Amino acid sequence: MGWTNYHGHCDYCDGQGTIEDCIKKAIELKMDGIGISSHAPVPFPTDWTMPAYKLDNYLKEIEELKAKYADQIDVYKALEVDYIPGLASPKHEKIVAANLDYCVGSVHYIGQMNDGTHWAVDAPADEFNKGLNETFNGDIKRAACRYYELQREMLEQATPDIIGHMDKIKMHNLTFGLFDENEQWYLDEVNKTLAVIKAKGVIVEVNTKAYYRDGHLFPGPEHFAKIKELNIPITINSDAHHPDKLVNAFEEVEEMLLKAGFTHFVELVEGKWQEVAIAEA
Repeated sequence: MGWTNYHGHCDYCDGQGTIEDCIKKAIELKMDGIGISSHAPVPFPTDWTMPAYKLDNYLKEIEELKAKYADQIDVYKALEVDYIPGLASPKHEKIVAANLDYCVGSVHYIGQMNDGTHWAVDAPADEFNKGLNETFNGDIKRAACRYYELQREMLEQATPDIIGHMDKIKMHNLTFGLFDENEQWYLDEVNKTLAVIKAKGVIVEVNTKAYYRDGHLFPGPEHFAKIKELNIPITINSDAHHPDKLVNAFEEVEEMLLKAGFTHFVELVEGKWQEVAIAEA
């Protein structure tokens, strides 16, 4: 089976390598398809999202490269779009006007610090702690509940095709031991969110970006059984920020999914999401 990857970043945002670099690497890896999904602009300065003035060129370049490599690989035009109430959304008029092949919807920002800076849950450790203290008075349970609340709000009001790194709020748990991921309050938040994902027909990505670094998957394997029980469609994405990371840990995750009882991924086939059998490991 040729792999696909629908979550990856290039030098239009915080990724390394051009769009064409990513496509050429995907062809070298004999992938069936690649989606380019740079971080969409947000209405305040960051060091990782695409500047708004680059969006038109980004969309145009993908269309040109789609045509250039059409006989070698399926290339898809996408964005990873933040959900920030009143500011950014997968259904924002500029995102709708981009005529994307699909959209990855993600929650990164869940509050504002004392100086008005938006606080991201995947910020570096020192900034994460500062934001947690200033935004939620150090209460990680409140922060985690808000994270999932915003995901559910996005799913209900601005439904994306794929939900990005669904449980990324746990990212700093290995470093700080912030909360017990087996506590019932936390499992309730995850399961409530999965129920909305199911109801809205959204795809869950198994995000492998951090697997070789610290063993993290988003969502973690502990949630695979619930996802399978709900018959939620899944795909494996690497959230690649470099062309060399396009199939990061895909074989390992495929084996985990087979053991969890999954028999199919979903992939874009001729522009439509369709079930594709998971190859036997």
